[in-house]
Amino acid sequence: MIIGIHMSDKQELQNEINNASTRFSSVIDAAFDGIITMDDKQRIQLFNHASENIFGYSANEIIGKSITKLMQKKFRSSHSNYIKQFADSDIQSRDMLSRVMIMAVKKDKSEFPVEITISKISINGKIEFTAIIRDISNRIAFIEKLQHQVNTDNLTGLYNRNYFDTQIKDIYHQYKRFGHSFCVLMLDLDKFKVVNDTYGHLIGDKVLQEFAKKAQEVLREVDLLVRFGGEEFIALLPNTQLEAAKDVANRIRNCISQQMVLSQNHEPVTFTVSIGVAEIATDDDTESIVKRADEGLYRAKKSGRNRVSD
Repeated sequence: MIIGIHMSDKQELQNEINNASTRFSSVIDAAFDGIITMDDKQRIQLFNHASENIFGYSANEIIGKSITKLMQKKFRSSHSNYIKQFADSDIQSRDMLSRVMIMAVKKDKSEFPVEITISKISINGKIEFTAIIRDISNRIAFIEKLQHQVNTDNLTGLYNRNYFDTQIKDIYHQYKRFGHSFCVLMLDLDKFKVVNDTYGHLIGDKVLQEFAKKAQEVLREVDLLVRFGGEEFIALLPNTQLEAAKDVANRIRNCISQQMVLSQNHEPVTFTVSIGVAEIATDDDTESIVKRADEGLYRAKKSGRNRVSD
């Protein structure tokens, strides 16, 4: 028996195949995410329009090249092993709920964060891999901006109390684990209300900004200066013992006593600071060391201001 396909049926089947291919190509090129297909030798076979925009390569430049061109150098040598493990596993894909964030590399060598999902398919006995890639640079930048706003004092540019609370917990855990001592400075501008009442809040703001700037110049990069509230500031000094912390506090006090800002009438406005110092003790927690520094500040104020006390 001879079975044949009528020419019109054959033409109709070919048209359906062509339409499906066109539809597939249109979807791939219109996709918001990058879509990259590679063979089992890590050679890129498909590179859609979104991938061109994301990575800066044209499809003609990158097709046939190794996928490792798009990843950080430190991961390139081990990528073939990862591909083999994935090929040999029963897992068909990492779905969108288990997206992995990695750093990818553009044509200009700049690195940027992406989310990636990977699937595999067998075609004529050979495995191909398809990666769907989403550039999340803007999302990460937005999150970092929000975190900065949450943790930063707008007036002085210093970190705020919220950030201090997280950092003192971290440094306290290090102390408990490794025994690294640390100190807390509680700083308060003397008679700040008089400055505000005499010259106005705009000048008071300038005093706060000048204080923050000059105090930071005295401190080390590893130290943390925070606006605690109003005219009160607090500093964390890692790997520091009491006498060294008192020396730092006195250098801040001396530096501040030499500063001034100009009033709206160009009058010099001077200011001083009182500082309480406390070193972590075995029976301390994060609250008690701050309380002891605050008690030292109270003693400094009571003894005449522009003083340092532990």
